[in-house]
Amino acid sequence: MDLAICQPYLAYGGVEKVILKLAERFNPVIYLSQYDKGSTWRAFSEFDIRILPHHALELPLRAFSGLDKDARTTSLGVSALKFLDFKIKDDYDVLNPHLLPSHWARNHNARVCWYCHCPCRPAYGWTDYYMAERGLAGRFALRASIASYTHFEEKIVPKIESICTNSDFTRKNIEKYHKREDAIVAHPGVGAKDYSTTGFSKFFLYNSRFVPEKNMEFAIRAFRRFSRKGWKLVICGHLPSEKRNKDYLEFLKNEARGINVEFKPNISDAVLKSLYADCYCALFAAIKEDWGIVPLEAMASGKPVISIKQGGPCESILDGKTGFLVDSIDKMAEKMRHLADHPDICEQMGKEGRKRVEQNYTWKIFLDKMENAFKKTAKM
Repeated sequence: MDLAICQPYLAYGGVEKVILKLAERFNPVIYLSQYDKGSTWRAFSEFDIRILPHHALELPLRAFSGLDKDARTTSLGVSALKFLDFKIKDDYDVLNPHLLPSHWARNHNARVCWYCHCPCRPAYGWTDYYMAERGLAGRFALRASIASYTHFEEKIVPKIESICTNSDFTRKNIEKYHKREDAIVAHPGVGAKDYSTTGFSKFFLYNSRFVPEKNMEFAIRAFRRFSRKGWKLVICGHLPSEKRNKDYLEFLKNEARGINVEFKPNISDAVLKSLYADCYCALFAAIKEDWGIVPLEAMASGKPVISIKQGGPCESILDGKTGFLVDSIDKMAEKMRHLADHPDICEQMGKEGRKRVEQNYTWKIFLDKMENAFKKTAKM
């Protein structure tokens, strides 16, 4: 099968893990709006990556988006222009876009199977959240961007031949915001054989990108209320270069003053896996997470997960069996104390979590579902 993948950029995240696994299976051409080799995993350099050319309206758009002083808005607008005009010249069987607005490639290309990781958050359901970050000029620019974005969404999304997504939570959002009831759920997975358990040391682990949407302060506040001597909270993950994310890390450090919290930004995969293997339990508190590979990685490492009761983790975590789903900081602290006091329960939950991953959330299961969806889209 000749697969082509579209994506605005490559970073360190769950989306890139999905794309990398697809690339390993199908050896596609990967079309990007922008590409910085140093901002993602080296393994991508083994594949055929092609950068979309500059667009004639790119400079005026950058000038307008500069009102927002947020690189994300500018990057989104530039990518939108490029994918909207993009026409593939080479032969392919299926075009597989990922993060928005790469699915706008459907404007001039057919046989599209869009893997929708989530509908556009600023436009659908998160508008107030992103408005609150901005000043008057930034809010004006964002509202104008949203109006333009939704205009094209309403024209392009109905044309897309098929849609896959990461969870039932996201599937419902696609139905709500895009009026598409045909999205197929294909859960991203983990390679369980790549994770192991070496012990249950006295530290909780929160791994994710250092961005405000991951809500790491929730875990810090829960750990403060956990209040047990000899325990530690380790927070690790990739720190994106934007100022808002560096400011967020400083905010977290301030939140953690006076308690035993260690921050480990930009660690290697090997170090991360060793932390998973040795931690006592994993914490997760991302706001309305669409799926969440992090809980799967923790379960594959034989560790229970205490997660906020929102989004994808409500599907992957079996409450009371492979971890706990909580709706408040106090509840998270309570479950942390419960596991700390009952190591036998903690270990048994970890075993159940690994079993759940092995049975339901492997990359093979994911890739087989995607291959079937690609074949249907290509009518092969």
